[in-house]
Parts: sequence; C-alpha cells; structure tokens
Amino acid sequence: MKISCIAIDDEPLALEMIRKQIEKVDYLDLKAVFNSAPEALKYMSEHEVDCIFLDIEMPDLNGLDLAKIIQQFAQKPEIVFVTAFNQYSLKEFKTQATDFLLKPFGFEEFKTVSDKIKEIQLLKESISDQEANKDDFFLRVEARQVKLNPSQIILLESMGDYVKIFFEDKKSPLIPLITLKKIKTFLPEKMFLQINRSQIINLQKVDSYGKSNLTIGENKFNVSDTFRESFEKAKDGFKVMDGG
Repeated sequence: MKISCIAIDDEPLALEMIRKQIEKVDYLDLKAVFNSAPEALKYMSEHEVDCIFLDIEMPDLNGLDLAKIIQQFAQKPEIVFVTAFNQYSLKEFKTQATDFLLKPFGFEEFKTVSDKIKEIQLLKESISDQEANKDDFFLRVEARQVKLNPSQIILLESMGDYVKIFFEDKKSPLIPLITLKKIKTFLPEKMFLQINRSQIINLQKVDSYGKSNLTIGENKFNVSDTFRESFEKAKDGFKVMDGG
C-alpha cells in the first residue's frame, strides 16, 4: 500500500530533514512540502492526503490551529506533530494528532511513527471494505443467484418486468427479472437516487450536474419534475468548492 502524505514546516532545514526521512520509507508517498500552513490548507482543499507531518510553531497559522481546521474535514488525514518545543502537553497532542516527533529525531523514531500510521491506514481500509460489502445482495439471473455490489453499479434502467443494471467494469448490462420498484428496496438509500420513472443512478458516479440534469461519463440524464425535490436534497450532499 501507498500512504500519501505532505510535510509542513517553516524552517527549510527541518523540512528537508522530514523529506529525506519520508523518502526512506517505501510505503510513504510524499506529494508536496510547504513552508506555510495556509499554502498547505489550499492544497488540501483540492487534494486528499492520508497523513500530514506538521510543525507546530509557524507564523500566520500555527500547527495546532491548522489541526483544529483539519478536524472538520470529511476525510480526516492522520496528523504527526513535529516540534522542537517539548512544553506542549501530551494531552494537546493526543486530542488532535496521531503521534508526535520531537526534534531532533532519528530514523528509528520516524519509522516507528510511520509504522503506526500504516497500521491505522490498513485498519481504515479493512473497515471501508467491510462497509462496502455489507450492502451486497443476490439477484436471480436466469437459473443462477448472482451477487451484486451496489458500489460498482452505475445505473439501473427499467424494462417493464426487467431491469438493466449497468456496471463500471462491464460492457454489457445485467438484466434480471425484477421491477425497478422492487430492486430499489435492495439499494442503499444514501448511494442511489431515482431521477425519473425509468432510471436510478449511483450518486457516487455523478461527474457533473445542473438544475435538472446530470452526467455520468459521456451520458447525460434528465431529472423529471416528480423527482426534482429529492434531487435537490441529494445535491446538498455533494462537496462543492467555491472558485470565487
């Protein structure tokens, strides 16, 4: 596995030391380094990272304040405080960070902290896989029971007593003998949305949307008036960054 990380420190020599330590650990993938917290925060608004090596004493926005902001993220990266000031209480570290490194530190200390981050990431992946699989269900297709993973479904389209089920990794749809109304009861409500009488889409696969339409890949879908209200509520869950 690869753990994406960034490093933030206003001291060039300290930042270079962290960079070199990261490069020695094969499962750490250094995406960027920053000498100021505001610059790093802008980067994190556009990119997800798994781990941050974060200095505490910095101008403009210090590490503790940045950590508080990060706690509001939907996907929270692990934070490792890197500091030369041991007057900060361990209680403060534990409430906002996974661990800390006291400057100057050697590779063994750095590797121990990195291994801890790796264990946490492996646990997160395991939990994520379990969450993804708990909504799996079986459908009868011809003479067989076929297991379906909702997270892999792009679109469901009614064909009377049948439904076309389109998957992201398959060219041809699955066509079981079941109505759209019935199969809807098997789908996670937060993941799927019916947009008209004949189509249900996976909200996680939406690439763009307008007032009454959306696109998935190269395909455009219209939202009918009957389902406009539920579409508006679903849009509230999309993460939108204001470019202004």
